[in-house]
Amino acid sequence: MKKFFAFQVMIGLILGAIIGAIFPDFGTKLRPVGDMFIHLIKMIVIPIVFTTIVVGASGGNGNMKKMGSLGLKTVIWFELVTTLILGIGLLLVNLLKPGVGVDLSHLAKTDISQVKANASTVVDFKTMIVNIIPNNIVNAMDQNNLLAVIFFAILFGVAAGAIGKAAEPALKFMESVSKVMFKLTQMVMVTAPIGVFALMASSVGQFGISLFIPMAKLIGVVYLGLAIVIFGLFPLIAWMFKIPYFKVFRMVWDLFLITFSTTSTETVLPQLMERMEKFGCSKRVVSFVIPAGLSLNCDGSTLYLSVASIFIAQAFGIPMSLEQQLIVMAVLIATSKGIAAVPMGSLVVLLATATAVGLPAEGVAIIAGIDRVLDMARTACNTPGHCLASIVVSKWEKEFHPNEAFAARPETQSARQS
Repeated sequence: MKKFFAFQVMIGLILGAIIGAIFPDFGTKLRPVGDMFIHLIKMIVIPIVFTTIVVGASGGNGNMKKMGSLGLKTVIWFELVTTLILGIGLLLVNLLKPGVGVDLSHLAKTDISQVKANASTVVDFKTMIVNIIPNNIVNAMDQNNLLAVIFFAILFGVAAGAIGKAAEPALKFMESVSKVMFKLTQMVMVTAPIGVFALMASSVGQFGISLFIPMAKLIGVVYLGLAIVIFGLFPLIAWMFKIPYFKVFRMVWDLFLITFSTTSTETVLPQLMERMEKFGCSKRVVSFVIPAGLSLNCDGSTLYLSVASIFIAQAFGIPMSLEQQLIVMAVLIATSKGIAAVPMGSLVVLLATATAVGLPAEGVAIIAGIDRVLDMARTACNTPGHCLASIVVSKWEKEFHPNEAFAARPETQSARQS
């Protein structure tokens, strides 16, 4: 039986950073170990998402209206939080002006040819809605297109619920597969401290510390903004909805650390869903809100994009009125919804947005050099954001039955095994 899983992950994080700083060559060579850990988790994500959503959607007894209500409330919540976070980012970047006075001539530019190649895949909101409907569900699963998988799973579950007893064998199979996948996740997560150690060592070993010094102000503003979101905005929203936010945050603290070190929310998706169900959210809501949130509820990336886009304008001496900045924010509201669907995530969206509003791509190339350290924080921010979204939507759907004792028990640490 393993205890103190969060402590183990923290130790792995710290030791990885130390090894990467002292022995950079050795740290870089550990990258395959970290990648193996991420691959282990990603191989489980699609089966869990598909089976849990099918079982959850079938519980509505074929009621498409009920699923439509859930979808509408989820999207409304995502857009509301996105707008608030964009506002925080816009306020901070104008008050602290991280781009003013930055000497770009001495900063190395990273090759962003691959980013440019993928920037065209960031689509407007209308196109994204059309592409949610998969041409081939197997192909959608192979490409890890979660929104398409979610759409098909909802229809499959609703249809299964509508035909009643005839669907029972299929639903029992789905539920059985879901339980097996969750158990497999628990087994895989035992290796999380090792994976975190390897990923952190390779990141520090590859990029070093000196790379971040010239851009310290941008890093500081982004981290400050994320701290305001996590420890200011989220607790305020939770207080309004009578949610014990810090109990929830403590419950997922280890997952927060894992997303920080791996820069991937998918690595904790199965356990995040399991814990929110045990905390009191309904399976139907959790199965829809959290997977959908991987693309539509990227709170940390939203703040990063708002700060980084205006930073580029400041650094290149491009004056932008408030009206022009609001236009940039409007573009981000649409383009940020494609973050999880394209390679290199937020950096791709940043380039697409910069191109759309006439900002120089050279600014994105400079930011790309420090993107890893920004990516860690913005991805970690998504973890409490998904938790809050699940609870709020569950309350709106009147399907929240709090089990606060669960958050306080040490058994919530996922690495425990008997």
